Amino acid sequence: MRLSQRIAGVPVHGAGVALSLRPDGALLSATGALTAHTHGSYPPEGVAPTAAARRAALGTVAGASRSAADTLAVRTESAAWFDPSLIDGDGPDVAAIPAYRFDVAAAGDLWRVFVAAGPGAEVLDAWTTGRSLARAVCDADSQGEERRIGTPCGAAGSYPVVRSEGQPRVAGNEDANRVYGWLGDTETFYRHYTDLGSLTDLIGVDLGDGGGKALRATVRVCAETCPYANAYWTGGRGAVLGGAVLGLDVLAHEITHGVTERTSGLNYVNESGAVNESMSDVFGEFTELATARGLPADRWKIGNGTAVGVVRDMRSPRSGPDPQPETYRGPGWAPATHSGAHPAPDNGGVHTNSGVGNRLAALITDGGRAGGRVIGGIGLAKAASLYWTVQTQLYPSAGYPALASTLTTVCRNNIDDNIAGFTESDCAAVTQAVEAVRIPLLRTRSGDAGE
Repeated sequence: MRLSQRIAGVPVHGAGVALSLRPDGALLSATGALTAHTHGSYPPEGVAPTAAARRAALGTVAGASRSAADTLAVRTESAAWFDPSLIDGDGPDVAAIPAYRFDVAAAGDLWRVFVAAGPGAEVLDAWTTGRSLARAVCDADSQGEERRIGTPCGAAGSYPVVRSEGQPRVAGNEDANRVYGWLGDTETFYRHYTDLGSLTDLIGVDLGDGGGKALRATVRVCAETCPYANAYWTGGRGAVLGGAVLGLDVLAHEITHGVTERTSGLNYVNESGAVNESMSDVFGEFTELATARGLPADRWKIGNGTAVGVVRDMRSPRSGPDPQPETYRGPGWAPATHSGAHPAPDNGGVHTNSGVGNRLAALITDGGRAGGRVIGGIGLAKAASLYWTVQTQLYPSAGYPALASTLTTVCRNNIDDNIAGFTESDCAAVTQAVEAVRIPLLRTRSGDAGE
């Protein structure tokens, strides 16, 4: 479990504590760093970044990157307390001061700039956080050499790189061109709808060749069948996609497995594995919805437009080609009892029981009739913000009660901290959606959550 520090509702950059808990909720260890002192306050008119601060940030990046000002773009901006000791350990008596954080794209890099929230818009610090977007797509050309699938795209012995960042379209290879574009769509979603900053920096693979990190994918892979009807994430190697399952939501699903590895670290077994799979479906569909390219009839349907067709219906899990449960431990629930000594199919039903989390996300986002009442949705922007924060606060063994409890808690915190415009009606909708899919909340003791 991860905890962040806020002062008057504004996050302290770099402050946080990671808790390691036993299954019964007892604390095993706590590690992290917090700020102990503050100096100053935000202007009375509010905490929104000012135009003067924005100009200062852009000016700093323009000079440091030797870029023309009109080529820069502010990707994200927000209020954040800035404590230098949390950045470079500069002494015990340093205080956090009110500031604004800007993530600025310049010449292929992403810069993070902190500007003081006061007269003069003083730049406090600035550094590059990684490339804002770098892509590499390899082509297996429908060959089935499994040994090369295990090699990172672009590494020695991999399938050939047919398109890398900034290169023109590949003649006669629409699979590579589509995946190249979809990698960009996925980066854009995470940059615009979450406070991640650079997806490339988080999960990009660096081959040590001086080219830095890149989002990597291999297309037209053949394994058991050709075209291959599967896709998967390979950790330090990137995404692998067969030609029968090429779709934006499928690619973003696989990319999100990489995000989960680096954030919540959800185990890929039993109930936590189902939450892991659901989070990939949720962010995969969020990414597709954010492009506004899909047809209304395809909303919440994973795999729409691929050669194999729809594989999961998130809004109506029982209606998919492989019916899933739509309520917690309800009809269709698979045994979540996998262990080394007693294996269970599909690692304990991770692809089956994900239906519960999928329906929950669809209800939270769009609303609908469920459980005998009408639930009002909170919309894509708020749902994406909510789920991103939850993704960063879950822990490896988290099951559905932890997911539901974190969703409701984060929503309530967003109201208290004036984040993203969350309202009482939004949190009522989240609670109603949780109740509709019948997920119990974690039991509490003395106001603290515990299994």
